[in-house]
Amino acid sequence: MKNVYEVLKDLGHEIPEELQQYYGNIEYWKQWWQGYVPKFHQYKVTNIEKELMTMKRKSLKMAKKVCEDWANLLLNDKTTVIIDETMDVGTDGKDDSKDNKINESQKFVTGDENEQAGGVFGLSKFWKNGNKTVEKEYALGTAAFILVPHKAKVRKGKLTAESVKINCIKEACCIIPLSWDGDDITECAFASSKQISGKSYMYLQVMLQLDDGRYRVENHYYLKSGDSYEPVSSNPKGEALWYILPAKPFFILTPNIENNILETTPMGISVFANATDQLQACDIAYDNMYTDFILGRKKVFMSQDVISTEDVPVMGDDGKPKLDSDGKPIINKKPMAGEAIEQSMFVNVGQQMPTADRFFQEYNPSLRVEENKNGIQFALNLLSSKVGFGQNKYQFSIQTMATATEVKASSKDLTESVWKQRVVIQDVLTEMTRSILTIGRELCGKSVNPDAKITVKFDNTMFNDEEAEKLMDMQLVSAGIMLEWEWRVKWLGETESQAKEILKSANKEKGITYEDD
Repeated sequence: MKNVYEVLKDLGHEIPEELQQYYGNIEYWKQWWQGYVPKFHQYKVTNIEKELMTMKRKSLKMAKKVCEDWANLLLNDKTTVIIDETMDVGTDGKDDSKDNKINESQKFVTGDENEQAGGVFGLSKFWKNGNKTVEKEYALGTAAFILVPHKAKVRKGKLTAESVKINCIKEACCIIPLSWDGDDITECAFASSKQISGKSYMYLQVMLQLDDGRYRVENHYYLKSGDSYEPVSSNPKGEALWYILPAKPFFILTPNIENNILETTPMGISVFANATDQLQACDIAYDNMYTDFILGRKKVFMSQDVISTEDVPVMGDDGKPKLDSDGKPIINKKPMAGEAIEQSMFVNVGQQMPTADRFFQEYNPSLRVEENKNGIQFALNLLSSKVGFGQNKYQFSIQTMATATEVKASSKDLTESVWKQRVVIQDVLTEMTRSILTIGRELCGKSVNPDAKITVKFDNTMFNDEEAEKLMDMQLVSAGIMLEWEWRVKWLGETESQAKEILKSANKEKGITYEDD
């Protein structure tokens, strides 16, 4: 990162020392997300020969699991962005039905309102990449979405593009704030490594706000030379050195958690930054269980008298047999055990058995299954609470399936945390969609409306008991509060006209006249 700071300083952007030091925390969080923290997972023990041995602690890798679960709760393929903007395509000047209107804004951004697999989102594979980006956001504290013109061209000095593409910046160490107001980053640099035609480059994209609200985007390439980077006179891929965008092109993602490590930075904090002790407890408990199962294997102690042996010479450091004082090879009697599992089960104790008249004695250590299980579960409960899931997120005991209503009642902390964290996702998606529409209109020539109403709908299936809601609505139909066709539209996905036609046919067969309201 030092080279990046030096390059930015040469460009007129000096990064505060305390912010530079903050990136050390990000590297530490990344180790936890990867599941291996050398200072914790690597330790030394002394064996019976008083030699130090390096051991590796087993890990549940719960830091990554926590971040995956947060990403699935906040941004997945069931999340939708609805743009309330329709355009009349009728030619008679009359107001056509909704089915005959084209929502150009929705079409440009997501392709349609339901599948949302087209437009800018489809081009960018946004729902898949966005989910992974949120996972890294919660692991490292900060991530970003940036907008770039797709298939851009310069015509008569004016930048045009066919569309807009969303790039996901998953590595927090590549995001360097340049200007900010509180938690709002207004100018930012994004660093990355690129391999082009066999050469290594550092690519630095700097986004600066102009007085009129537009943004100047600068593309800087630096050729790697040894341990340093040298600027190039022209960009290797023929990209413009800079261009102007009519709207903000970057959007920073951070967990909705106050940063208690460095309060003056706009960078976010990992969701488990204050739960590393609990992560250690989980791994210690799991490692203890693993060790107990290894050490708890059945042992059979045997007298030397019943073991077949073979003569094995003792080898020296030079690879030759060691000799005794008479010049003869030193021989050890080695038991002729079979497979590896037999070697670990049978133990030669020479001539000394606890009971003289016995040749075999079994030893079956306790595995402490219940104690280990309780220890792991307690550690998981503590971790779950610390990362905002409440105490019952990770339960591995065998229980009957709970309904969504029961889950909601028993996971009040989780529900509250999810709504709190969705505020950030909602703001980012709304602001980004508006920028996409602005760029689409100004650079791509699309008939879209940046001022359209934008609504973000999240996946609430984990909080809703669908069967209970269906039953409640049926009771409303029976009470005359809800109409039958309304129920079919809501739960069967039919249009109003389809539902009424089906009900009319069904009632006709029953001899009931259906009156269309």
